[in-house]
Amino acid sequence: MKHRLFSLILIALIVFTVSAPNIFAGNFLDSLSLGLENEIGHISYQQIIKQKEVVQLPKDQETRVNQIFSQLVKNSHRHKEIDYSLAVVKDDTVNAFALPAGYIFLHTGLLAYAQSDGELAGVLAHEIAHVDRRHSMKTISRTIGMSALLELILNRSSKKRKEDISKVGLVAINLAQLGYSREAEYEADSYGVKFMQAAGYSKDEILNFWRRLEGQSGGGDSHAILQLFSTHPPTSERIKRIEAM
Repeated sequence: MKHRLFSLILIALIVFTVSAPNIFAGNFLDSLSLGLENEIGHISYQQIIKQKEVVQLPKDQETRVNQIFSQLVKNSHRHKEIDYSLAVVKDDTVNAFALPAGYIFLHTGLLAYAQSDGELAGVLAHEIAHVDRRHSMKTISRTIGMSALLELILNRSSKKRKEDISKVGLVAINLAQLGYSREAEYEADSYGVKFMQAAGYSKDEILNFWRRLEGQSGGGDSHAILQLFSTHPPTSERIKRIEAM
């Protein structure tokens, strides 16, 4: 009886979501999925820190990086809704990535490669924008299906729930590390530039970063640099788009 009641509620929610006006339906689902996003983000974070070594930076560098991050987070539309956090992990590749619920990871390779606060701000702003625009949760919804997502949201008593969320967490990690669609990356570029400018940085800083990467990607010492290129749209195209903003 309980299972049948749950199924009826689930069907009603799906019908309501499909038939409701787009804006209202979107807001409804965003509100409904926030708790699940926090769960997926937390379990994904735990999985990452088991795989990668979290680095304790020297105090002055830690203060600098956290100040840049805090300035950017204030400009996210979701800064009152979720708790953004930043972890630096030991990895020589020039990369950074974001998990659901605002868990941002910065590789030591990228931290060493950035030549200014503005360049670092541009990269972090891009990752914050992925969270701000809910790219991970939207892609997860398309990947596992809306009915499966709603079942995870509603069926909190299931014994398999933790196992299922762990599996979804792996999907989130793969998305973050392998890259989103080009449209999502371009949107993150656009919002990232807005966030960094609102924090007092020039978009020229992130342009300098991408131009340098583009110029060096074909060189002999390019292994670490290519990590970032392999998961993103063509650099020349994103440079053009940022220049046009």
